[in-house]
Amino acid sequence: MGRWLTRILAGIAMAWTPTGAGEPLQLAVASNFQSALASLKADFPGEVAATYGSSGLLYAQLVQGRRFDVFLSADAARPRSLVDQERAHSPFNYATGRLVLVVNHGEPGVDWLAADKRVALANPETAPYGRAALETIRRLGAESKRVNALNVAQAFHFAASGAVDGAFAAMAQVVAQDISPERYWLVPEHLYTPIEQVGVVVAGPNERAAQEFMDYLGSERARHLIRKAGYR
Repeated sequence: MGRWLTRILAGIAMAWTPTGAGEPLQLAVASNFQSALASLKADFPGEVAATYGSSGLLYAQLVQGRRFDVFLSADAARPRSLVDQERAHSPFNYATGRLVLVVNHGEPGVDWLAADKRVALANPETAPYGRAALETIRRLGAESKRVNALNVAQAFHFAASGAVDGAFAAMAQVVAQDISPERYWLVPEHLYTPIEQVGVVVAGPNERAAQEFMDYLGSERARHLIRKAGYR
């Protein structure tokens, strides 16, 4: 558990520097996409910096005027809302997320959820993976004790630290942490609304560079890395 916890803690940190001439492209990125973005950043020829958080909180920061060049959300509604407000353009479905249940002990699945366990999930009000987890719990009629986290990275950390018995997370996190298949359950997709992850170019002085990054995300090379990271 110690090695897992150390790697998770590193993933919760948020990085941000102001955008200006000659400075990195600034990305607002849903927490679940952190491991995938690490591979993409290493492959992309330009320099980028990322702020990670729940889609809802990042959206709120954008609306309040925080400077970003690209918004990679874990849902479609918030990016399209920015387009409607003329704050962004070029919506692009860059990934489809997959929900998993990761557990510390026992066999993950429907019976595990019904056994009065403490399970962490991202805040359903601000995080699409949290909303998907809540839909799953309700459709299964599970009795688990829910513990809300700020985002999917924190939910995963709660399980890694032993604070809860398990957590709903992104398949990409399981892939990144090399979690044994015996410790997670890939939630059937009919139990929750599809997690269509959409990105947009934020209106501003760096639109051209931002569009170049979005074009890269659509390339076969980038899509291979995204699939490898655990997305469908």
